[in-house]
Amino acid sequence: MKLLIFIPHMGQGGVERSFINLSKELEQRNHTVKFITLNNIKTSYDEELNVIGLNSKRTLFSINKLSKIINIESPDVLISAQYYANVVAIISNQLSKNKAKVIISERNHLTSALKKYNFIKKLIIKFLIKFLYSKSDLIYGNSESVCKDLRKNFIKKSKVIKILNPFDPQAIIKMSNEKIDDKWITESNVPILIYIGRLEQQKDIATLIKSFELLNINHESKLLIIGDGSQKNKLSEAPSHLKSNIKHIDFDSNPYKYLKYCECMVLTSTYEGMPNVLIEAQILGIPIVATDSPGGTSEVLEYGKTGLLAEIGNPKDISEKIFIILNDKKIVSKLTNNFDESIKRFSPIKISNQLLEEIDNLN
Repeated sequence: MKLLIFIPHMGQGGVERSFINLSKELEQRNHTVKFITLNNIKTSYDEELNVIGLNSKRTLFSINKLSKIINIESPDVLISAQYYANVVAIISNQLSKNKAKVIISERNHLTSALKKYNFIKKLIIKFLIKFLYSKSDLIYGNSESVCKDLRKNFIKKSKVIKILNPFDPQAIIKMSNEKIDDKWITESNVPILIYIGRLEQQKDIATLIKSFELLNINHESKLLIIGDGSQKNKLSEAPSHLKSNIKHIDFDSNPYKYLKYCECMVLTSTYEGMPNVLIEAQILGIPIVATDSPGGTSEVLEYGKTGLLAEIGNPKDISEKIFIILNDKKIVSKLTNNFDESIKRFSPIKISNQLLEEIDNLN
């Protein structure tokens, strides 16, 4: 079987990593997988991926080019991720002569994600989703919360299933063993908290900084932030006496090598899809504090079984939960003892089996 996966912006994000894990498993089963992106961007995965660049600046402008690629490649299945790519994938396939089976995946709690737009733009996007998603062959979300939101607010007449993000624990553990030369991290005499992800409004970086400030009133610690984005300026809002305790790294293709030095993974998002960093933290045995936001966070943490859930936008509650992680070994042991069983849900073999079974049912 030949599959095309359309991800407009190929980088190092969670969407890319989950599809790369999926593609590796599918290729081991003798399926052909090619990625399509707006530009053939260089990533640390280049040697492992077959990437087709459309040479387009914006997703919306790539409809004709994607349609031509579908004609040339003649895939059995076209998979896309995120609502803007899904809309373009469906239209492109409709315009192509060699139509493929179209599988669209939603990676965020869509109702929450659309709140950032003004009324008119939100209305247009919702119309396109409701009109076009029903023309796909299969729709899936990556958490139960994402699926419920899709069924309730967008595509009531269509079948929506849940397919989790696949992870390769051995690859993550191997990457975590890479050495780093940074004494701020390797020789720290206080606990290090870590945040990994985009610095965008969704992640509520201001609350992350305020939570860290409150924690340091009673427990000195450091905060390592790995990621870039429009909210990077929020880092400058940290009190001057704490700035030496905060380190920011714009980007690193291997964030796992830092995780092993940290005492707690912190996520302060206002909404999520299926936050990969929480799964990756579990793989490396790092305790977690995350906001109980719309989306898959609580599902990843098994509703408190594998991590402490805090109130959205509440720095006091978040800092208190982090304090517990840093000081209560019994609670940490109880949480981390559940990690091994928890990560079995994200096995590439298991998830590939599910996807292939669903594809077979389309024929």
